[in-house]
Amino acid sequence: MVKGFRIKGLASIMLAGVFCFCAAVPVLAAGTVRSLNLRFEDQYELGVIVEPEITCVSAGISIDSVTWEKDTDQWKPGKKVTAVIEVSSDGGREFLSSYGAESCKISGARLTSAKGDGDTAIIKASYYPVVQLDSPEEAGWSAENPQKAVWKKADHATAYGIRLYRDGYLVRNITATGTSKDLSEYMTKEGSYYYEIRSMAKDDSDRKYMKSSEYLTSSGKLLDDMGDTEGRWRTYTDGKKYEGADGEVVKDQWYKIMNQWYYFDENGTAATGWRQIDGIWYRMDPEGVMLTGWQKVDGVWYYLNPDGSMAVGWIMDSPGQWYYLNSDGSMAADTVIDGCRLDPSGLWVE
Repeated sequence: MVKGFRIKGLASIMLAGVFCFCAAVPVLAAGTVRSLNLRFEDQYELGVIVEPEITCVSAGISIDSVTWEKDTDQWKPGKKVTAVIEVSSDGGREFLSSYGAESCKISGARLTSAKGDGDTAIIKASYYPVVQLDSPEEAGWSAENPQKAVWKKADHATAYGIRLYRDGYLVRNITATGTSKDLSEYMTKEGSYYYEIRSMAKDDSDRKYMKSSEYLTSSGKLLDDMGDTEGRWRTYTDGKKYEGADGEVVKDQWYKIMNQWYYFDENGTAATGWRQIDGIWYRMDPEGVMLTGWQKVDGVWYYLNPDGSMAVGWIMDSPGQWYYLNSDGSMAADTVIDGCRLDPSGLWVE
């Protein structure tokens, strides 16, 4: 009987110990936040980068504040920004002193650090902004070159997609950077042209953070006098020459080819650079194309009229904007001409 009592007593003591242990486990689990789970959801507003929506999906955890290292107007698509998130626990539970990637999971961003201090914790995460691109505001054609598409820059866009049409039929899909594109190599036939343009990302690395815009349709451009489109160029040691469709080399004249003007001397060589013709100065590019508009040559600005002739004297480049070209064609600047003051850019200021 004594022996049985001892065994029974020992069993009672062990059972009591188990109860005490089991009772201690829930207390520890309830009192400590062992894992965190946050979600960053991208938000889109046309042409503008906006903050993501941040939520905590861990039960009993609240987000108290979110601060960013930069204001959103300084954000760029795909360029890392850091969020500092302060969270607190419900019911007085305490956070661990630190959390790693396994115990603090973040979707839509990358964990930088997570540290607890009592019933609050600070989480830092790296976020990569996204944007829904807006279409360019305007799409038209250059006044100097009727085959050059021009448009206004769209915020955050790194490239533009162009669909060129002739008489309603698609001619070519083209990708461009900047705010203009010479389309003359695709506009080789007479007809009515227009293009559609959208803002987009330049490459795959940008494409992850940018959504392309809708297409914007340009104004139309009628090409009804392209000049010669049937001949061919030949290159010689003394320069380029052009053979018409009849096989004859064009000589000693102005000649229009693919809607561009060229001047060929008595030997049939296309003029380049400055050339005085019938007492008037003109300038051609290295390919022989006659230039118009403002041209900077050896650090000096010149203005070439729509017919290619070098301007001298007063010109009004755009409404209300006057400039003065010296007798050698160079633009006057930071001086007084005829009692009119010209600023360092050459513009007449009253």
